[in-house]
Formats: sequence, C-alpha cells, structure tokens
Amino acid sequence: MKLLKHIIYFLLLLFCCQSLTTHAEQAELKHFASGSYQQILKNYADKPFVLMIWSIHCSSCLKKMPVLSELRKNMPDLNLIMLATDDISATDQVNSILNKNELGQTDNWIFADANPQKLRYEIDPKWYGEVPRTYFLDKNHQRTGISGSVPSNALETMLKNILE
Repeated sequence: MKLLKHIIYFLLLLFCCQSLTTHAEQAELKHFASGSYQQILKNYADKPFVLMIWSIHCSSCLKKMPVLSELRKNMPDLNLIMLATDDISATDQVNSILNKNELGQTDNWIFADANPQKLRYEIDPKWYGEVPRTYFLDKNHQRTGISGSVPSNALETMLKNILE
C-alpha cells in the first residue's frame, strides 16, 4: 500500500512538472485589434524596435524564423515584435511556430479583428497585406518598411540605423 502511495505521488509530481514546463514554453499571443498599433508605439516610446509581420501560410516567413531566432539570441536587448496576420483561430499553429523557433518570449501578437484591411491600414496605409513585411522604427519612431524577405546584409544595416 505504501509503495502504491509513493507511485501515485511520483506520478502527480511528474505531471505537475510537465505542466509547468509546457506552460513556460508557450508564447503569449496578444490580440491585435483596432488601436493595438498605437498601443505598441506607446509601449515602446523613445525605444527603437522591429515589427515583423508574418503568416503561417507564408513560406518566406517560415524560412526567416531561424534567422530571427539567432538575431534574438545575439541581440537580446533588441525590441522585436512579431505580428501574425492570421486569424485567432490559428493561435495554436502560431504558438507552435514561435515556440519551435524559440521566439515565444518576444512581444507576440495575432490579428483579432473581423476586418484585417482596417488593421493593415492602421499600421500603414501604403501596405496592402503582403508578407513578410518588416518595419524598422528608430527611437523617434521614424520607420522604414520592407516587403519580402530582408537579406542579412540589409538587416544588419537597418538595425544599425535604428539603434544609433
């Protein structure tokens, strides 16, 4: 009877530890709705940041994830914001991709409005929804937007420009 009790306690302890580990690895996805872009600007007042807009359906975006992961490791103080343009119904897939690429600890968002055109317009009236789309904002929030995959040398140059 004592052995059975110890086994049950061991299994409960194992289950609790696994739950804590799984929870710690999950990305926190904030819902990007009307007004969220202005909130991001406010949260990063006087700070440079990179806004990476991507989708689970974008092969170029997915190929760039390991590069962003390395960037995050090499520049842990860089303010990197990841915004998935997918509907909130894709939350599990978005989380899986972020966690797989060790990007769960970045500032992560997902579109959460029935009108994605309105959200895109709030970010940039000249952006028509192509992904990947990367914005480099300096501390004054002067920004440069680039559609498509950003080559490594251009990425280094843009980061240098906003961090000066």
